[in-house]
Amino acid sequence: MNSTNLRVRIGFWYAAIMLFTAMAVPAQMNQQFAHAQQENALALKKYQWKARTEIQKEAETKRVQLALMRYDANGNVQKTVVSSTPEPDLPKFGLRKAIARKKLSEFRGRLEELGALARSYSELPPERLQRFAATATVTPEAAAQQKLIRLSGRDVLQPGDSMTVWVDAVSHKQRRVEIGTWLDGKPVRIVSEFRDIPKQGPTYMARSQVNYDGAQVVIITENFDYALAQL
Repeated sequence: MNSTNLRVRIGFWYAAIMLFTAMAVPAQMNQQFAHAQQENALALKKYQWKARTEIQKEAETKRVQLALMRYDANGNVQKTVVSSTPEPDLPKFGLRKAIARKKLSEFRGRLEELGALARSYSELPPERLQRFAATATVTPEAAAQQKLIRLSGRDVLQPGDSMTVWVDAVSHKQRRVEIGTWLDGKPVRIVSEFRDIPKQGPTYMARSQVNYDGAQVVIITENFDYALAQL
């Protein structure tokens, strides 16, 4: 066999191996990614932490709140506010008072809706999570210090929405999530960054930013000081 034929055969087998690997990755990720996220969610329920939330409207900070967070016996998150910026001064009389109160009430309602929307993606039911992993486009990536796998899918919770998840190729832990969706016909973009609790602890969402209608409303949440909850 001459060297030309040998190089052709080696190239053929290399291409075949790469194709097989690419075909096998989605099937593996379907089980490993979904299982890892479910296990991680259970592990996080043993912890308490602090959360700093900043609300911006039209690039102006409206509120900053610090709270202590933990899970109750039923697995629901409980929040105890530690500190918060003062409530805005509103007109005290007449029509201006009524209009200001209505606008404030509508703004608070919108914030609650955005928070619920973000949670719906971060707490996907197991069947939705498995469906996303099974149908997502899987692309290997190489970052500076780790190998990642990017999973991209659409129609996760709403028709036409999108979600992209960057996962550690070895541990299957989340590193970044980007979501594009809508609320009342206006665009919502959610970007979350993840870190690991030291000493082989679970992965937690370190920072999340929700942009509504461009940057008309921005919610920035930072979680830190994770510790095992006192029983």
